[in-house]
Amino acid sequence: MKGKFLCGLLVSLLISGCGDDNTPTEKVLKEQFSNQFHGRLILDSIDIKETSVDGNKRTYAADGLLSTGYDLYTPVASLTDYIVVQKSWDKGKDIKFSATLNSLGNKDT
Repeated sequence: MKGKFLCGLLVSLLISGCGDDNTPTEKVLKEQFSNQFHGRLILDSIDIKETSVDGNKRTYAADGLLSTGYDLYTPVASLTDYIVVQKSWDKGKDIKFSATLNSLGNKDT
């Protein structure tokens, strides 16, 4: 009886260690996104689903919305001293996106 109890306890401890959630939080992703794009693009919302695990490498599918705090322009022509631009993205307009995120390591690294 005592052996079965200890075996059950050991199995439950091993399983609980395997269930660690390493999914990056929305706050962390928003901070990294803002730093990467120097605040020009804003990650409004993101939904992450884990798609595969291979050792300590995890792959996630991400869907969300991003916007910008500025009107963005694209150069369309160049004259001698001037550049002709066209507005390509309006400030505050949301864009839907899908992406794949790769994570290496665990929550402690």
